[in-house]
Amino acid sequence: MGCLLYVLPGPLIGVLLFLLLGYLMRPEQLASFQVGPWTIDVYAEGEFHYEPPGYIYFELKQWGQTRIPKRRFMGIGPERKPSQRFRLVATHDEEVVALVLGNEVQMIHEFSSGYTWPGPYTNVTEPQWQMAELLLPRLRAAHPEIRCPRQDEYRRRLDRPRP
Repeated sequence: MGCLLYVLPGPLIGVLLFLLLGYLMRPEQLASFQVGPWTIDVYAEGEFHYEPPGYIYFELKQWGQTRIPKRRFMGIGPERKPSQRFRLVATHDEEVVALVLGNEVQMIHEFSSGYTWPGPYTNVTEPQWQMAELLLPRLRAAHPEIRCPRQDEYRRRLDRPRP
């Protein structure tokens, strides 16, 4: 291998290293779900790129066209990816979907409005919190077992006095 490096021209070595790093840094797909024309892909940071705390991302496509590019929706702590598998739950009319770990809602999306909870980088504003409060009962009507402790956590955060 060492002899090969002497034979390869410098720019070619640079291109090979660039391709190798790109391969190592790409996110790892954890799940993919199809709902009508919509596809929701869930990703973890790539092993080479990962540095705690890890984050989980989703990407939403309609008919193969990206509608929401990779967006962080969940921190994972010291792990790179969750120990449980994601599953997708939907309202009876499949208008609202949620990514769920165990029985806990991690992300909600309403197709007609394009609304997603939580906001980018897990930010939640008062209107976003209120919208999630409207969507959660619709999801629970189809899946009574689901819970959403993150919504309670966001409520406490919103209620904290600001300096």
